[in-house]
Amino acid sequence: MALQKRRWIYACQPVVYGMSCDKCSGTNITWSEFVGHIWCYNFKLDTLGNPGIFDGPIPISIAALLGMSFDRISLKTGNVIKFRARKVRT
Repeated sequence: MALQKRRWIYACQPVVYGMSCDKCSGTNITWSEFVGHIWCYNFKLDTLGNPGIFDGPIPISIAALLGMSFDRISLKTGNVIKFRARKVRT
């Protein structure tokens, strides 16, 4: 199964979201060029990583208070794609 190349990355680094390497538990990581993976500088390896806050429901407002941004950067253009939270209907 071939890995799919990313079209965008989050504006914040993976450690901001509590992610780490699943091989060494280290935080010397960045976004991999492949969807669903991170790059570990220690192992020089694309790996799935530990998901951090992406492991469950994300409290968007609290995450913003903690300095997390869900804005994305297009790898093709370099433009910032602003995150807009959907309103929940009650």
